[in-house]
Amino acid sequence: MNNSSTFRKNQNARSVVAASRIGEQPRRRRRAVFPKRLGFAVPGSVLYASLVLTPLVLSVYFSFTNRNLLYPDEKFVGIDNYTRLFGDSQFLETFGFTLTLTFVTLVVVNVLGLAIAVLLDRVGRLFFALRMVFFIPVALSGVIIAFLWSTILTDDGLLNSFLRANGLENFAISWLGAPLSAQASVIIVSAWQSLSLCIVVYLAGLQTVPANLVDAAKIDGCGRVGLFRHVTWPMLAPSLTINSTLLLISGFKSYDIPVVLTGTGPGHATSTIATEVIRVGFSLTRAGLASAMAIVMLVVVATVTLLVVALLQRREVSS
Repeated sequence: MNNSSTFRKNQNARSVVAASRIGEQPRRRRRAVFPKRLGFAVPGSVLYASLVLTPLVLSVYFSFTNRNLLYPDEKFVGIDNYTRLFGDSQFLETFGFTLTLTFVTLVVVNVLGLAIAVLLDRVGRLFFALRMVFFIPVALSGVIIAFLWSTILTDDGLLNSFLRANGLENFAISWLGAPLSAQASVIIVSAWQSLSLCIVVYLAGLQTVPANLVDAAKIDGCGRVGLFRHVTWPMLAPSLTINSTLLLISGFKSYDIPVVLTGTGPGHATSTIATEVIRVGFSLTRAGLASAMAIVMLVVVATVTLLVVALLQRREVSS
């Protein structure tokens, strides 16, 4: 009896020790795995800190100084750069055109993108080919797009040649030479570039609409308008949020199309905040004032984008 009880005690002790070792192994593995995972994040964190955070911090600092690229000495001037900006009529005109470009593009591209996506949401080789055609501008850079459109909109371009050939000489104007027509041209070209990606996003959203909801709505007597209003449109709320966010950001940072298409002219009619930051910072070498412009643009973009996204996400929840 004593031998059997001693054997059982030894066996129980071994099982307890084994169980404790088994319980320790995951902890040791977790401690060993966590530094390895942290190591994978180091390269990306270093790049993000060096290419995003450091320039951002330096821009904020320079915006409160009179830093000039040609003169190393700098002085702290407080908010003098910001007060100078909002008292500068040229900057206010540039800011106004940037807002106009952004919000006109936002509305027009969303409406046209949704309409074209609904038309292309069909099965067949023709619609597949049309989707590829509409996707082409996504693969082109803004410089190439602006150069192609410049061959159309110049005084002797394809558009005026077509108008003159059909007896419409009165409509053959200088599309890039007058302020209003140049601004309209920049807005149209920017919208055309953004339209293709907007169509793709809405097409992806249309593919997620459940077929059973569509069939149920048809059984309940919904026509095409009612089907779109009560079924399709609510399901496209995430696509609307994505497109609106991308359009807002791309509109506020528009640079390549105004520079290549019109040279930000005539005068400064088609200047945007991004082009002004480059001009003031590098052409005029006034890095402090340019940094203040960049910070203003950052604050405006962040504020407007957060407000729009918050409103659209509320619509997603309600729908």
